[in-house]
Amino acid sequence: MKNPKKDVLVVGFAMFAIFFGSGNLIFPPQIGLLSGDQIIPAIVGLAFTGILFPMLAVAAVGNVGYGLKDMLQHVTPWWHYFFMALGLVAVIFGTIPRCGGVAFESGVQGIFGELPTWVRVAFLFVFFAVSYYFAMNQSKVVDKVGNYLTPILLITLAVIIVLAIVKPIDSLGEGTITTGGESFLNAFLTGYNTGDVGTGIICAGIFIAAFQEKGYTEKHEYRKMMFGIIVIGFILLFMVYAGLAYLGSQGTRIYEPDVDTTFLLTDLVRRVAGTAGTVVLSIAVIFACLTTAIGMISTSGGWVQDWSKGKISYKKAAFVITLAIFLVSSLGVSNVLLISGPVFTLLFPNAVVLTFLGIFRRFVPNDGAWKGAVFTSVFMAIFDALNAAASSGLISADLTAMNNVLSYIPLAEQGFAWLVPTIIGFFVGALIYKVTGKESIPYPF
Repeated sequence: MKNPKKDVLVVGFAMFAIFFGSGNLIFPPQIGLLSGDQIIPAIVGLAFTGILFPMLAVAAVGNVGYGLKDMLQHVTPWWHYFFMALGLVAVIFGTIPRCGGVAFESGVQGIFGELPTWVRVAFLFVFFAVSYYFAMNQSKVVDKVGNYLTPILLITLAVIIVLAIVKPIDSLGEGTITTGGESFLNAFLTGYNTGDVGTGIICAGIFIAAFQEKGYTEKHEYRKMMFGIIVIGFILLFMVYAGLAYLGSQGTRIYEPDVDTTFLLTDLVRRVAGTAGTVVLSIAVIFACLTTAIGMISTSGGWVQDWSKGKISYKKAAFVITLAIFLVSSLGVSNVLLISGPVFTLLFPNAVVLTFLGIFRRFVPNDGAWKGAVFTSVFMAIFDALNAAASSGLISADLTAMNNVLSYIPLAEQGFAWLVPTIIGFFVGALIYKVTGKESIPYPF
């Protein structure tokens, strides 16, 4: 039986929890520390790229169909599989093994201190076993996360944020960023670089599937529920991000600007809440990592099932993926983990472009515009991926000549070398489609 108010709340809670990974605990205090008394513009900048853009990514997928496959068919039928393959590599060899590692290092060791290797392996086994337990029933993932795990995460975060407000460790001082405009821009770029837009594109399908399972298949119901979960997700993320950034802004007279971000968060909480506070923070870290792992395992399992056209069941796919993640995480395959950075760099501009195309689909003239924009963004992202691979030591190459050429592209110095070429690709692709008279695939609604 449909219960719109409860259903939108549960799915909205799950969306917040899956988006709020371990890294999302760390960067808001750093933004606050650098901003100091200019914290308000910083919070606004962070709200745009760290919260609104990822929420819009989910809406973008929902605006063009019922999942990533519906969206990417406007590029080309095989693009769906290409995107999934890269995403699966990033999930298995980077994103989720790091979640397990952070849960142990900042969570468990945050309470008990340094522990032997066998304890780490045992913890990771339990961590990923619990992740699989919550993810193994695809239709119940969102309900389990929203009903049981999110409330625990929210309570632990609320304790820290409330104490930061009622018991500040210091008054706001001047940060290294002294103007509102610079503070806004720093937070805007930091939020952008978290990559949560990619998470929105990748995980949108599990939220959409949750609606369909609950019977919200009519266009007006579907869109109303989509709007509802985005509002709830935005509000929760804003409250948490703003609270953590405000906590960081209280430390301008205590910490150096280049202080280690993990130490900054831990020490801020210790100062505001004592030893009990560090325990609460450790619990928050563990649950933040756990909910993200569950969401990504569920999404990846669905991909493999779709990829194999049902020959590999979702449950088997999720199990194998979880096992692979556990092995990578526990064995510490550092050279393999280096792959995830370049892969992420390759995917991210594509995810941003897909978000804007999906949101503003009414203004996209034809599928040629989709093709031109997406292909160009990925082509330009290859150069950033090469730089990421060289920086991490994955490849050994002198990229000076390439970077010198790229520097002539507008916004290249700001990290957006892909933007202007992508806009050009959008218009060129649209023009080619119009001139050749090719037909576009219609949207389902």
